[in-house]
Amino acid sequence: MIRKGLGKMTNLQFSSPLTLKQDFLGEGIKINSTEYVGKINFRCDPNNSLIFNGIKDITGINLPLKSGEVFGNNDYRIQWLGPNEWILQCADNQRELLINNIKSKLAGEHFSITDVSDYYLTIRLSGVNSNEILSKGTPLDLEKFICNKDMCAQTYIAKATVLIDRLSNEPLYDISVRWSYAEYLWEWLVDSSLEFTK
Repeated sequence: MIRKGLGKMTNLQFSSPLTLKQDFLGEGIKINSTEYVGKINFRCDPNNSLIFNGIKDITGINLPLKSGEVFGNNDYRIQWLGPNEWILQCADNQRELLINNIKSKLAGEHFSITDVSDYYLTIRLSGVNSNEILSKGTPLDLEKFICNKDMCAQTYIAKATVLIDRLSNEPLYDISVRWSYAEYLWEWLVDSSLEFTK
């Protein structure tokens, strides 16, 4: 996974509304915030093989082509957002290098790359009761769109727009949410999980 080895806490991490939140543990449920992760929005023509091959050369993985598909390795994780749009995740201290490598490798090709790391925080939800918690706040059909490992979907939970990424066949989700909604979503998830406290 890409959650390790991010080095010292950055000023962005320190100012995060989730920094001082304590992990929530209940019966079959755990809520915690993850380490700060680089998130790069990437767009290109899905039929451009030069770009696809270039991204694979840099990251070691392909850009996903199917709706909601996610590919990953120890250094990168790529989430499908649309037919010509992806999120590339990496360690926070590697995001500038990743952006520069892509720009250099794909010079002359038509693509868009935007660092959106500052827009999002990630809340991790895990445990056998995770789906029951999610179903309280999202209209998403969990059994259809994120039923297995390496599937993602954009939706909303309560009033917060989110990207849910399933990391395991067991219930284990990373929920990316805008900074301005992060504390609200955290409190909503905790409140929705209180029935599972002993």
